[in-house]
Amino acid sequence: MTATTESDEVEATVRRAFLDQAELCRDFGSVFTGRALRAFVDVVDCETAFGRVVLGWEGLPDALHDALPLRVAAGFHALARSGRNVALSAVYPPGEDPSDEALRHALRVAVTAEGDWLLGWLRSAPQTNEVGRSACLYLGLRQVARVTGLPIRLFEIGSSAGLNLNLDRYGYTLAGRVHGDPDSVLRLTPDWSGADDLGVDPRIAERRGCDLEPLDLSEPGQRDRILAYLWPDQAARVDRAARAVAIAEHHPPRIDRAEAADWVIRNVAPAVEGGLATALMHSITWGYIPEADQQRITEHLEAVGADATADAPLAWVTFEFDTGVQPALRLRLWPGGESRLLALADPHCRRIDWKA
Repeated sequence: MTATTESDEVEATVRRAFLDQAELCRDFGSVFTGRALRAFVDVVDCETAFGRVVLGWEGLPDALHDALPLRVAAGFHALARSGRNVALSAVYPPGEDPSDEALRHALRVAVTAEGDWLLGWLRSAPQTNEVGRSACLYLGLRQVARVTGLPIRLFEIGSSAGLNLNLDRYGYTLAGRVHGDPDSVLRLTPDWSGADDLGVDPRIAERRGCDLEPLDLSEPGQRDRILAYLWPDQAARVDRAARAVAIAEHHPPRIDRAEAADWVIRNVAPAVEGGLATALMHSITWGYIPEADQQRITEHLEAVGADATADAPLAWVTFEFDTGVQPALRLRLWPGGESRLLALADPHCRRIDWKA
């Protein structure tokens, strides 16, 4: 295979990843982001440094791996929100929908004028802080609380700014009933199907997360970074995140800068003195973890789970694309370690199909 042919295949793979992500965005309710990604495919070339990095991407660009299109989409959204590129800001929500040609022109101008600035958004995986997923994670912890009857030591990998670690500080309407904090400034109200036996409210005794590049809300610009990862025509998601950020500014979870497997091995095990349940949770994170580290985390949890007792249980709550096209909410609970499917939902938890 010649070098030219190989580079052509890489570029074709990248372009296909953008078009696939555009379809996913449309399916998940963001018509504008889908249009923007398709317009970018039309204008991107190797004439700029930004274009060369994107089209020559060395990893796997698709949504289940490096999520390159979402990195690019976040960069453009951040640039539009910043106001530093008037042409791009003019075609982005909340303004009127632009024509396809106007959108292509604005993106072309942005890449030419702000390519170096946009490159910074390619260096890390998307950190969406999708607080809608708290609804699913909260349901998982309600099952842990129901079975164990104990307060929970809560750990999370892929925490970013830690917004989902504050899940007990949010309100929920689930199966027609109000749960969580009824006075919270944030209320999650996903569409519901299934039974209404949802366990009991968890009591969080402590909470802690890790991320390769945690977002510290005390640093200038981090709030804007969080909002840039959200899709600009989904005002409800942006509003949810802004409300969750306000809560986190008053209740900042501890987020360690660490690699997931090493951190789990160091920190996650049944409570030594008992009287507490220990729970590890994560959502749409597993695919970003190398397979070898996935195996290390699994083997560690199974090993320490073997030492779990009724007075010091261990839970693993996951909301991931483990099978099929829909993320699944699953729970493994030791002693025992059996895996249970609790629910299926879309990635933003707009709809929950309760299976437990």
